[in-house]
Amino acid sequence: MKLDKKLNLNIIIQARLDSNRLKGKILKKINDKEIILIMIERLKKFKSNIIINISKKNPDRIIKFCKKNKIKYFVGSDNNVLKRYYDCATKFKSKIIVRIPSDCPLIDPKIVEKGIKLFLRKKYAYISNIIYPTYIDGNDVEIFDYKTLKLINYNAKSKFDKEHVTTFLRRNLDNYKYKNFGSNKNLSKKYRYTIDYPEDLFLIKKIINKLGFYCNYSKICNFLIKNKKISKINKKYIGKMWYQKNF
Repeated sequence: MKLDKKLNLNIIIQARLDSNRLKGKILKKINDKEIILIMIERLKKFKSNIIINISKKNPDRIIKFCKKNKIKYFVGSDNNVLKRYYDCATKFKSKIIVRIPSDCPLIDPKIVEKGIKLFLRKKYAYISNIIYPTYIDGNDVEIFDYKTLKLINYNAKSKFDKEHVTTFLRRNLDNYKYKNFGSNKNLSKKYRYTIDYPEDLFLIKKIINKLGFYCNYSKICNFLIKNKKISKINKKYIGKMWYQKNF
């Protein structure tokens, strides 16, 4: 997929090192590649559109990584991640923002493309695959325009909404032109390969060691279905969207 530069579309990936569940997870390595680098290399067709959105709390190691790998970055508010997104989008003059968490290293670029194409086709204010999840957790995509981001940054008042960026928007969907997109088969409650816990990291290592760094969504699904012992490694966290516990 080739993006018109006039679109000013940026993939903004929020990143920090002080996660309570798995500290420093995005710079942990699998076969000598950092988690965040695995993700960026999988999204290589969008590399010029990627910005790492860094918390100002202990940013040095991530900044060093970005400079080494020639990736754009922005450092902003630690607790108000929504403002950090808004300030980042403002600085880089983003008209369209694609939000992907840094803990989704095996996200399929085809899923990202699908969301972008839908967004551009109908000119939605918000498109996501997490309103009604069907993909395996680890493929989260949210897309919104700058005007929508500006509105939610102005209207979101609670600490929870400022920390989680789009929770205010998703509670007020009727105020926006939006669409959820999904997979033909709902596996969102059967498996997961996002990274929040040590078991998640162990499972992703198993996937990469068997299928390589560039395996697509379909191959990962088949692998998890056929290898029940491996897919159960992080079973107790499947369907556990911790950040939405108060949503």
